[in-house]
Amino acid sequence: MKNKLRVFSMLTAIVVSVSCLLSGCSGSAESDSVVDDSSEQSALTETDDSTSDLYINDEWTYGQVAINGGGFVSGIISTNEPGLFYARTDVGGAYRWDNDNQTWVSLSYDITDEDRGLLGIDGIAVDPNDASRVYLLAGTNYFSGGKTCVLVSDNYGETFTHVEVTDLIKVHGNGNGRGNGERIAVDPNNSDIIYCGGRTGGMIRSTDGGMTWESVSSFPVTSTSNENGINIILFDGSKSEDGKTTHIYAGVSTTGDNIYVSDDAGETWSVIAGMDEAVQSLMPERMDLDSQGNLYVSLADGEGTSNATIGTLYRFNTSDGTSEEIPVGSFPVGDIVIDPNDDNRMVLVSTQIWQQQPNGAYGDIFYRTTDGDKTWEKLENYTMSTNGVDWISGYAIHWCSCLAMDSGDSNRILVNSGNGIFACDNIWDETPEFYFESNGIEETVPMDIISYEDYPLVSAIGDYDGFVHEDIYTSAQRHGEQIGTVTSIAIAAQNHDIWVKVGGYDTGMKLLYTTDGGESWTYITNSPEEGQVLYEGHVALTADGSTLLWSPANARYVYVTEDWGETWQKADGIMGATAMYIAADYNNPDIVYASGASVFYVSTDGGKSFSRKNDMCTFSRVCVDPSAEGTVYMPGGGYGLLKTEDYGENVSLVSGLKYCEAVGLGKPKNDGDPYVIYVYGTPTDSDVKGIYMSEDNGETWVRVNDDLHNFGGTGNGEFISGDMNVYGRCYMSTVGLGIVYCDKIEK
Repeated sequence: MKNKLRVFSMLTAIVVSVSCLLSGCSGSAESDSVVDDSSEQSALTETDDSTSDLYINDEWTYGQVAINGGGFVSGIISTNEPGLFYARTDVGGAYRWDNDNQTWVSLSYDITDEDRGLLGIDGIAVDPNDASRVYLLAGTNYFSGGKTCVLVSDNYGETFTHVEVTDLIKVHGNGNGRGNGERIAVDPNNSDIIYCGGRTGGMIRSTDGGMTWESVSSFPVTSTSNENGINIILFDGSKSEDGKTTHIYAGVSTTGDNIYVSDDAGETWSVIAGMDEAVQSLMPERMDLDSQGNLYVSLADGEGTSNATIGTLYRFNTSDGTSEEIPVGSFPVGDIVIDPNDDNRMVLVSTQIWQQQPNGAYGDIFYRTTDGDKTWEKLENYTMSTNGVDWISGYAIHWCSCLAMDSGDSNRILVNSGNGIFACDNIWDETPEFYFESNGIEETVPMDIISYEDYPLVSAIGDYDGFVHEDIYTSAQRHGEQIGTVTSIAIAAQNHDIWVKVGGYDTGMKLLYTTDGGESWTYITNSPEEGQVLYEGHVALTADGSTLLWSPANARYVYVTEDWGETWQKADGIMGATAMYIAADYNNPDIVYASGASVFYVSTDGGKSFSRKNDMCTFSRVCVDPSAEGTVYMPGGGYGLLKTEDYGENVSLVSGLKYCEAVGLGKPKNDGDPYVIYVYGTPTDSDVKGIYMSEDNGETWVRVNDDLHNFGGTGNGEFISGDMNVYGRCYMSTVGLGIVYCDKIEK
């Protein structure tokens, strides 16, 4: 039964920005030295009835196909609740650790297509006194017009209020320096006060719990040449007479003057005492304070994630204004974590260096001290476990830039990595045991997917090839012969032993095939263009697997081979668009379809030549009907959903849709029923873009997702796919939330 849930401003994702005077927007009057009266301020107004209705669909469940890990977790935050952590990623939103169920829970399903840039989280803060209050600093400069928001939650991230601050600062969750931080922090003595640093725009502050923001004009830096800006905000525990924290520290991602302090609750700022040439020659990465007020700063010669070569650790004695370099090493230091119960115990991790780890892979190194930084022990006698995620075997803990310690157990630490999160529950033992702790974190970029009847789900993703899922709820087997990013994969419809996949870069062609269902792979090394490196794009196999077609990302032709690349020919009649989508008819090896630049083509000779059939296929990924030769669905964008049943000779509009971005077919409910059609689009009787299904050939459409499950749209892969083995299940690509699924609840 579908229902609507009325939720007011704290439960909605509705944002408004208004220009107003200081007296109208600020929670309290501030001195002119702090607030830039001429700047616009961002404010949230109470939503009215028309915008506070959220559509909640209780006929479906939602989730992510289990891969576990795969992307860069850029930050981890511990809280005052034992066992509770929050984590942020560069393109896949934020997560909360569910200690009871031992899994990470996504906090970013509600992000809309239009706001997909908010899946890039550039900073995360938790109220030191109330772990249910969490703040995400979100934005990606190449999505959503560079929109920047502070996402505010008071229920552990179950729902967020979006407060737009683009008029004040901008951030970039997938930019260099994304492992630095944190850029946003809550005053431990007054939870209404929050400070935030932008990559551009300088520093901003809220005095009402994140609902409105104002510029801190007294801070001297508004941008840096590396576009990383103010990358660290940190409060100490000192308390002024008016209840504010007196001392606030800020790091700036530059050489020279790069560590600042305010001794008057943000009224004025100055370079920290004790700054010397060694510090000024490097950039601050992260900061931590011990109970005595000593400020530890990790430093490197680049902001990261891959441009640092040297660095160090510094301790600033904030009481007497002195500083000292800590003799650990000259490598880039990623982070340091201090035992809250014992200042003498600290753990340090490097960043962006490559030394051999116990499993043979090369990555970052760990040190620990038990005497207050006087002597350091390099961890070498530790172990690494996959924790049941077999594909991570042989991969390093790398790109480390953050450590977090459990507030209830100082033996337990978490460290971020380029492929997820690793944990250790006995960091002070003689032999610490690290293990992969990424259950539930699905931060991959899906590129392609295949669902055949009576066959596992096969995917292609960025960075990690793709997976073969017998069970979508369990971490799966990764492709053999791994090449990194796979942009397209095809399996012959009439012979599932024959596969082809493609990836590569401008430095090397990576086109492979297998004739034994992926057990062994063979590289095709002969380029279709002599002397030219072709790469990526889309591939297809004719129904019997006898012919391979390839439309590379850097060539305006479709190439055809019948001998696995020994010889190639250009397909006639089709030229002009790179990376055209190619799909073969399931029933006739002579029939191949192609689409690109809004044009739909058909070949009747196995791909050797194509005829132009229609110019309305706005999105190129077409969907071939497995049971009906010559029947193809085409996403027409603003035209709606197009369909041909005669090889493109005649094309008609499927009723009921005014917009269609992606289309896929899935198993019908009953034998003899038509395939379920799944689309990402908009029905004619609605203005809500989302996932819809039709079980009657498009006569009626029912919404599949709801307002809390938007997933940021179809992302790079631009696909919707039904499952051919499970009725009421479909999959969608995303920009960084992995492969999301929707499951219809049987009643």
